[in-house]
Amino acid sequence: MDFEGEYTLRTASNQQSREPDAIYPDAVLNIARDSASVFQLKRKWEKTPPMLNLAPDFQRGLVWNPKQKSELIESILMGIPLPLIYVKEDEKGVYIIVDGKQRLNTLFSFINNEFALGKLTILKDKNGCRFEDLSPLEQNKIEDCSLTLHVIKAPTSDRITFDLFDRVNRGGTRLNNQEMRNALYQGNATRLINRLAEKEVFVAATEHSVPANHMKDRYLVLRFVAFYLWQEHITTDPDTNGLLEYRSNVEDFLGKTMRFLNRLSPEYRLFEELDARFTRAMELAIRLLPSGGFRLPSSPGKKRPINMAFFESFGYLLSKLNGEGERFHHQILEVYTQLMSNAAYLDTLTRSVDSGVQTKKRYEIINRFIHELNLC
Repeated sequence: MDFEGEYTLRTASNQQSREPDAIYPDAVLNIARDSASVFQLKRKWEKTPPMLNLAPDFQRGLVWNPKQKSELIESILMGIPLPLIYVKEDEKGVYIIVDGKQRLNTLFSFINNEFALGKLTILKDKNGCRFEDLSPLEQNKIEDCSLTLHVIKAPTSDRITFDLFDRVNRGGTRLNNQEMRNALYQGNATRLINRLAEKEVFVAATEHSVPANHMKDRYLVLRFVAFYLWQEHITTDPDTNGLLEYRSNVEDFLGKTMRFLNRLSPEYRLFEELDARFTRAMELAIRLLPSGGFRLPSSPGKKRPINMAFFESFGYLLSKLNGEGERFHHQILEVYTQLMSNAAYLDTLTRSVDSGVQTKKRYEIINRFIHELNLC
């Protein structure tokens, strides 16, 4: 375990096994069946801006080898039906390909003459052929190949969506929830989160202990951003246009935060504010907190992992502080010491951390320290 609370990052099925009582409160699945030819999907992909997103970060590193690519083309030439493709439709009608990326990448690149067929065992006479070398009839067979798409549409929640894609991919790629979000909500949000996660102050404040693999570092950063915006009453719910509320639905909460950020202009000052607040919090943590400042106390000789809920909530407190000097630094250490002996606060960091009750209690305690000590 790289940080306490990491189980909240797992795939949908694993998360449910950890939280058996967390039954979907809004199990609405809106899924439509669609079909399109390879040529039609390629045109969507080539539009400016694209109407089909192959989500480049979604299955990074899982590139098909030449034999797999060739056998896909061979299957189409032989008339073998291809498996279903699952997509998520975003607010602008863009199809985000989640299951089927490698197939579409292969088809598009072959039509663009980017590779030749090889190691075919059935249509051996096609070995060495590029798309331009095929007969017009064979070219049409590939371009006109009809693909069946299952399209996830609103109001399907992120939690239901993640579970669906997890089930689809159980025989292959098992992606955690942050990797799913990163694929579905590319834009301002992912650019901000990536930038913050790569800051040296973040890496130092978390003692180089939160790895970038499987986007665990991005998950911590996103939680900081999402709960900061929530506490500041900034986030607008993209579905209702009212203030975003938190009701134990962390997957939808984080997804809606990313959708909110993606709707803003890249030049919007909020991005500068988030960058500055985050950097300030990490700098104060490095300068003032004991070694392992985002870890909870442990017995002598042992070191607990970074605590996720402590990172986001105490990070919020640090981001709100303005001041310098010895007295100011002493106040921060005093707050830190009091929080580490506050049983109610510690309970919110270790038990049902994402429940609405525990989350609201956690920030009530944090805000009480901020206001009582008049630190901001």
